[in-house]
Amino acid sequence: KKEETQTQTTQTENNDLVGSVMSQLGLNQGQAEGGLGSLLTLAKSTLGSDSFGPIASAIPGIDTLLGAAPALDTDSGMSGLLSKTGDLGSSLQGGAQVYDSFEKLGISKELAKPMVDIVKGYLDANAGEGTTDLLMQGLGAIL
Repeated sequence: KKEETQTQTTQTENNDLVGSVMSQLGLNQGQAEGGLGSLLTLAKSTLGSDSFGPIASAIPGIDTLLGAAPALDTDSGMSGLLSKTGDLGSSLQGGAQVYDSFEKLGISKELAKPMVDIVKGYLDANAGEGTTDLLMQGLGAIL
């Protein structure tokens, strides 16, 4: 019986972050999950899996969120153009991919920063010290 309760808690906690994004930014669940997923994917690719660990463990169901980020065609959109610019473009490309994802999800690019702020607040409340700094480091390309 104990395990069942645990799963439900995790669900709710995860939905807290998603729910905050939905209510504060007026997005639907798909947009909220996809938007968070694209931000977290950028942070993960910038930081690498090891440094991303504390963020991942602070956000229950993070795999669901990472999986919710829309798949992007690397040859199209802003990120496609930047992928052709080599190393210089790689951090810019990460940022462009977030914006391309937002566009695919029908989210205004202006909402990227407020969404990051919601994740920051969530990590401040639920994660160890320094985790928010990691997030900021991972999202440098769009901040």
